[in-house]
Amino acid sequence: MTHEHHQWLADVNRSIVESYERDQEMARQPGSTQRTGHRVESRWDDVLRDWLPPQYEIGKQKYLLLETDDGPTLTKETDLVVFHPHYPEKLRVKESVLASGVAVAFSSRRTIGREDIREAYEDAITLRRGMKIREGTQQAYLVPPVFYGLLGESHDWKAPGSTPKGNIKAMTEEFDRDLVNAPREGLDFICVADLGIWGRVTTVLTERFLSQNLNVTPLMALATGTSGKESLVLSGMRHDYKQENLSPLTNFIGLLWGKLAINDLSLKPLADGFRITETTGTTGSFGMRSYKLADVTTAQIASQYRNSGPWYY
Repeated sequence: MTHEHHQWLADVNRSIVESYERDQEMARQPGSTQRTGHRVESRWDDVLRDWLPPQYEIGKQKYLLLETDDGPTLTKETDLVVFHPHYPEKLRVKESVLASGVAVAFSSRRTIGREDIREAYEDAITLRRGMKIREGTQQAYLVPPVFYGLLGESHDWKAPGSTPKGNIKAMTEEFDRDLVNAPREGLDFICVADLGIWGRVTTVLTERFLSQNLNVTPLMALATGTSGKESLVLSGMRHDYKQENLSPLTNFIGLLWGKLAINDLSLKPLADGFRITETTGTTGSFGMRSYKLADVTTAQIASQYRNSGPWYY
């Protein structure tokens, strides 16, 4: 069923794609990169302001101050950040902001290609590795304290015979395998207005679940190179390759609310509403990177949750 707010978001999505087409001539002009980049940034800024709660203010072109002592002290300039409501207003106007005051950050691009996706992964990793684990819980180890996404109007793969969705699938699997050390480090969103939305799914399959579903154990053992009996974490970027009814932006907004509600329960009523009205996809396929739960949390946490049911976000 298509709900009225799906059409509202489809209209916004269409306006982004049309703006991309209108700006084609400008983008071809020498020295226009910064101007067109700012126009793209402003369009995504408008989307976030219109579709996030009023207390979640947006900031542009910010450096995020990190927390650890053994790495960079701040990130590269980040195109868009969404502040936590508690972050002091006077600090929001500064060039550098505390990473702990940011709920989600985005890189925005007019046209997305391989290097943009790789760079977004690297920026997400730098941010998460620069933030300390908050507490000794499964969620704190697996859910990033700041979500990170890549927003684009279009993509590079338009030659005859190109497979843009297949390309993004292959790249996310490659970068999850080669760059990411834990689920909390991986990129959370890729939204391309004229193509689709990819969102991270992370699932914990506990020892109890695996022991009660013996048909799954051999598959997990084969896929993960483990016994298939110890608690596992599967993580990857999901996309519904068959869904054509909803615009990328429709799914993106539903997915974004769902992620933000993990760290802010006050958002749960509307996040649940988006989920129930299928504003965010709950189906699709993803290339899963597997981890032992004890390796990406602690042995104590793995033992504590071994008899729990599956968990995902």
